[in-house]
Amino acid sequence: MTDRTNIPVTVEDNYYQILDVPNTATLMEIRNAYEEKLEETHLEAFAAYSLFPEEETEEKLLQYSQAFVTLANPIARAKYDDELNQLNVSAEPQIDLKKESAPLIEEQSPVKSAWEKTETGPLGKSLDKIQPEIKAEIPENNTQDVAGQTQTERQDFYLNLAAKNELSEDSLQEYYNSLKTHGGEISYNGAVLQQIRNIKSITLDELAQITCIRGAYLKAIEEEDFSKFSSEIYLKGYLLCYVESMNLPSKQILDDYICLYKNSLESESG
Repeated sequence: MTDRTNIPVTVEDNYYQILDVPNTATLMEIRNAYEEKLEETHLEAFAAYSLFPEEETEEKLLQYSQAFVTLANPIARAKYDDELNQLNVSAEPQIDLKKESAPLIEEQSPVKSAWEKTETGPLGKSLDKIQPEIKAEIPENNTQDVAGQTQTERQDFYLNLAAKNELSEDSLQEYYNSLKTHGGEISYNGAVLQQIRNIKSITLDELAQITCIRGAYLKAIEEEDFSKFSSEIYLKGYLLCYVESMNLPSKQILDDYICLYKNSLESESG
């Protein structure tokens, strides 16, 4: 599973710099920047004098998708901004204000992640009980209409998503166990991804609202309709957003799914 409680934060090469956007960027600007990065990677992959190894290309796509998924999520972005600000403060030259009479300043505890699992009850609690726990940790922001969605609406989308991801853990594990019983290993394809989404009770419309990716592309991923994608780069980029949003193991799914894509291309050309 993707561990959203340990988002790597560094002053240099942070998510804003990875996408080449200011830290005041709107959702529309972040989404456009992500699309531009996919296009750049697509062009680089086909450039005669700028061919990157496949591993390097996948690493770049993973960075772009992690940056986009985090910054498009107002809850995760608020936490990320707070951690980034703390790093910026700690990186500044410290002035020695030490005096004999000065009291000791207690070190503040780190901010709890909005994605961190709560320990107040079993996974069986209702969606309505989980949401307030997460919502209490969201800082107040000015309402901003972005791509037809207000900030409050996007927060609600992610609260629902986080709750559904948490509530479905037991059912998802049962599904994984059934796959292992019949085949020994879990192999991810479009049908498996669709079944996982259904287990989580997440609709394609909800996923489109979260990822800012057209539902037709998300549906094409589940139906393995590779003709909808202009290149492997776009398929990988959209697939990474799909699995990151549902808190799934991105590397294994990417490996399994892209293998299906390449086999499909070979069968068409052969």
